[in-house]
Amino acid sequence: MAHQLRRKKGLLGPQGRLYFVDAAHLLHQAVPSQGWIKRNRTVELKTNTGRSRLNVLGAYSPDDHSLVAIEDTISCDAQMVCQLLQKLRAAHPGLPILVVLDNARYQRAGRVQDLAKELEITLLFLPPYSPNLNLIERFWKFLRKHVTRNRFYATFGEFRTAIQHVLKHLDDYTGELASLMTEKFHLFGQTT
Repeated sequence: MAHQLRRKKGLLGPQGRLYFVDAAHLLHQAVPSQGWIKRNRTVELKTNTGRSRLNVLGAYSPDDHSLVAIEDTISCDAQMVCQLLQKLRAAHPGLPILVVLDNARYQRAGRVQDLAKELEITLLFLPPYSPNLNLIERFWKFLRKHVTRNRFYATFGEFRTAIQHVLKHLDDYTGELASLMTEKFHLFGQTT
C-alpha cells in the first residue's frame, strides 16, 4: 500500500494535490480522560445527554497542511462525500488530485466513484482495517483531544463552535501538528 501511494503521488507531479479523507463523528458529551483528585474528596463532573452528534468529513493535505471540511448533524453519506470532492476540485481547478480514503460504504458508492471520474479525481482505497495508513485519523485524534477530552459544553452550539474554531484556526496549532501530521506510517509485518 505504501509503495502504491508513493507511486501514485509521484504521478501527480509537483502541482498535484494529495488528500487523506475520512469522517469524524463527534458526540456532544463530556469525555473525562484524566485528572487528579485528592484522596477522600468527591468531584462531580458535568455531563449532558450525548445524543447530539456532529459529523465532520475532512480532507487533509500533507503538502501544505491544509484541511477542507464539511459538516452535518444527521449523517455522513455518499452525498456528503460528493460535496467534498466538488469542494476539492473547485479549490484546485485543472490540477491532478489524489484522494486516499477508507472502505466505508458511503465512500465506495457508485455515485462517488462516478463523480470522481467526472471531476478527474483519483481515488485510492486503503486496505480494510488499516486506519494507521490514513493520515487524517491522527488529526481527528488531535481534534478530540482539544475539543472533547476533559471539556464540558452546556449547549450543542457551544460544542459546534469549539470544533469549528479548531478547524478554521489550524495555524494556532502548527507546532503540535508538525510532528503529528507526517507521512511516516507504521507498516505491520514489514522490516525497515
